[in-house]
Amino acid sequence: MIVRVAGAGTPVWFVVLLGVVGLVVGGLTGRRLADGGYRTEYDEAGALPRVWWWPAPVLALLWAFLGWRLGDYAGWAALPAFLLFAWLTVGLVWIDADVHRLPDGLVLPAYPALLVLLLVATLGLGDWRALWRALACLAVVFGVFFLMNLVSPASLGFGDVKLSGLIGLLLGWLGVQEAVTGVVAGFLVGGVVALVMLVAQRVGLRSHIAYGPSLLLGTFLALAFEYQLVA
Repeated sequence: MIVRVAGAGTPVWFVVLLGVVGLVVGGLTGRRLADGGYRTEYDEAGALPRVWWWPAPVLALLWAFLGWRLGDYAGWAALPAFLLFAWLTVGLVWIDADVHRLPDGLVLPAYPALLVLLLVATLGLGDWRALWRALACLAVVFGVFFLMNLVSPASLGFGDVKLSGLIGLLLGWLGVQEAVTGVVAGFLVGGVVALVMLVAQRVGLRSHIAYGPSLLLGTFLALAFEYQLVA
């Protein structure tokens, strides 16, 4: 049978604390995004999103979830990298949904930032194989998405390719299974979203659908639904 792996046994007070801090940081992030400072003259965008407050509860839930899921793994050293990625997720989902673009100003600096944080996490874990595995998953996932972009650039933008490397790096640090699950989940979520929008006639067959949010959701699904096969 297949059983789902439980959380890390983090104290409830710490999970609540992360949720409260995430609520505050998410609120500040939403207010900053609401001014549209990320937009450029080349973006084809309409009115700014009016629901500016949603990053607050979303980041609160993500940070609380990560505190429960990872907890004191690697002596608490692993948590900062995942918290940073959750904050990045909120910003990228907002921007990609608005202007169908994943800005280099957020994605590219995240590479050295996550590398440094995962290096610290590796020192806390005491197992250098985790870092080498993360780098290998980064290369493989980035390579797969790069080839997909070459084959069908209209279906998968290069911003998604750059984002995929971050996902491979982060999930690959935990394990190859997590990286594979995250990528597959991202594809499945993207397919379901596209199908629903087509059925609802919100988009056409030639319309561009923001794929970044699906990739990011797939990452957290890989963390939420880590399964083990038990004989």
